[in-house]
Amino acid sequence: MLIPDPMSTSRRNFLKTGLAAGALMAAGPLKYSGALASGVDDIVLETVTGPVMGSTIKKALAHEHFYADFHGPSDANYMNVDWQAVTGASVTMAEELAAQDVNLFIDWTNIGIGRNVMMLRHVARQTGVNIVSSTGIYKGLVPPALADLPVNGIADHFIRELTMGIDGTAIRAGWIKISTTETGTTEQESDFHRAAAIAANETGCTITLHSPQAPTAWSVVSVLQSEGFKLDRFVWGHAQPSASDEHLKMVDEGAMVQFDAISANSDPFFNGPTDDESMLDRIESVVKAGHSDRVLVSADAAAYIHPPAWQYDRDNGYVYRYFEAKLATRLGEEITNRILRDNVISAFRRGDHVV
Repeated sequence: MLIPDPMSTSRRNFLKTGLAAGALMAAGPLKYSGALASGVDDIVLETVTGPVMGSTIKKALAHEHFYADFHGPSDANYMNVDWQAVTGASVTMAEELAAQDVNLFIDWTNIGIGRNVMMLRHVARQTGVNIVSSTGIYKGLVPPALADLPVNGIADHFIRELTMGIDGTAIRAGWIKISTTETGTTEQESDFHRAAAIAANETGCTITLHSPQAPTAWSVVSVLQSEGFKLDRFVWGHAQPSASDEHLKMVDEGAMVQFDAISANSDPFFNGPTDDESMLDRIESVVKAGHSDRVLVSADAAAYIHPPAWQYDRDNGYVYRYFEAKLATRLGEEITNRILRDNVISAFRRGDHVV
């Protein structure tokens, strides 16, 4: 549900059809945009089972997947899997994480790579793990129903998923994930990025970017900023293949940088570093520059990949089994908790204009 403002657009008027505007006005806007010096316990997260408070979160994982499908929506094999097996693998993963006290799972599977919010809700209810799902389109993997929409039409779709629900359900997305091909941004992807910026401006939600190389990431940032998007609600995912000075430039602009592939033995996708010392060096560089609140860390693992040949080498249990202690040895327990828990809650909080 979107909070109206006096400068309402036709898009917002469309979204408010059938809603009681007076009740929305009475609700008032949420007040946690900007600095979060008072902590994250009062932050609201929009999960697949409804809103939860930051105070309920014990441990978090900032970038993971339960299911991902790389066939693409136009392929007959897309989503053509044994869903009992997918759900079983997902529940098992969630139970193993819950045994480590992880109860916040940020699922980066968005439109085009197998998002299934009904399955995510089942996993959450079975295990008690809070799951935040995303809207946004992955690269050029566009469902036929969205293929011919203009930029504003795509933005409207993102807004509906953030404020009303996904795929005919009342399960709402918590943020917008965008992406690029590894060789640079295509024209179609750039249109999706513009749509994401429009939707994020309307809702106050976070945008995350799947793009490992700094030049491409900066080109995406330029597009987002051209639409008036502010980088204090931006996460650069897969940042580790780029140099530390690029990470520092990004956080100086207000963004967050995310180091994925914790636990991996190799990175065949982006050819970035995966060993713990390299990851710790990159994290420490940002922290020493005074930006411990701008760092995110995760494994980017998946319980089930379709096709199976694309299943990659990751273990998200490693983050708290081994990496947490290494991070604490390097940076101390307070900063470790900030990076692994507080920053996740802050980055993926519900949109500032959403109630």
